[in-house]
Amino acid sequence: MDYKDIIRNIKSKNFENIYFLYGREYYLIDNVIKVFKESLNESMIDFNLDVIDGKEVFLDQLLSSVETLPFMDDKKITIVKDFELLKGKRKNFSEGDEKYFIDYLDNISESTVLVFTVYGEIDKRKKIVKKIQEKGVVFNCDKISDMDLFKWTKRKFESFGTIIENAQVMYFIESQGYREKNSEKTLADLENEIIKISSFVGSENKVTNEVIDRLSQKKIENDIFKLIDYIGEKNSSSAIKILNNMIEEGESVLGIFAMISRQFKTVLQVKQLQIEGTSINDICQTLNIRQFVVNKALKQGRNFSNEVIIDMLNFILENDFKIKNGLIKDTLAVEILVSKYCQRNVS
Repeated sequence: MDYKDIIRNIKSKNFENIYFLYGREYYLIDNVIKVFKESLNESMIDFNLDVIDGKEVFLDQLLSSVETLPFMDDKKITIVKDFELLKGKRKNFSEGDEKYFIDYLDNISESTVLVFTVYGEIDKRKKIVKKIQEKGVVFNCDKISDMDLFKWTKRKFESFGTIIENAQVMYFIESQGYREKNSEKTLADLENEIIKISSFVGSENKVTNEVIDRLSQKKIENDIFKLIDYIGEKNSSSAIKILNNMIEEGESVLGIFAMISRQFKTVLQVKQLQIEGTSINDICQTLNIRQFVVNKALKQGRNFSNEVIIDMLNFILENDFKIKNGLIKDTLAVEILVSKYCQRNVS
């Protein structure tokens, strides 16, 4: 059974007893969970849907949920998110608990739908994984096919009222690198880029290659590199200028903070590996990043001491909290960051 069949059967209420969805495409997993919720009587959903944290659940809690009969609906749905046993871990389950639950899966009530999800990899050697494969529907939510990706992307743009031609859909997909072998991009990342582009062009306006280039992740990455370089050079006017440009083009301050933080963490890792005598090629493989990024991190590392980098990371963390809790205006926080670290001796 493929992904489309799973969605179609849930919508038509043609349920299986057990489902297991895992993989790196969180977007697909979360979409299935949403469809399961929509399949229930909305007025009775509190009685007929349990969403359980699989990292913390104990056997008796899980059995209690699974054995509860539906109330004024055909099915009771239990969703167990990130179930530890399926990843080869046994946090709250003894060996006896695990064996009991494996046997129990043979006797689940017809009125119960049990859904397991794991965000990431699973341990396929585990007996419980093999039992679920035997008794239920198992699907690896990995990268979608080229054709499905094209249809999904076009549909997403159009859902925001944005006009986009097929050629620009293909151009956007290529610019994102989703299909590249080692890419960590997910559909959720692509959706964020689609939202940004759609917000920038506005409803009923057409997406062009120029707009895609202007708002592309590669350009943003380069802007972050330039911003950090300017801070290292204590060039506050150029740093503020590039910051304002990024904000005008739709980047959120929290997003900018996150990218600065990620780059400085890379700088710390690269500096440490270089101290240990690791070659540039091996650093690229160890950190799974391009040589250009490694070279940039090495150069930036000469402009910032570890103490200053850690101080800046703490500043970002603290102000991220303040912004989210309404304690400081986001633009003021990022301007303070530039001003503070352009004025002090950063090396």
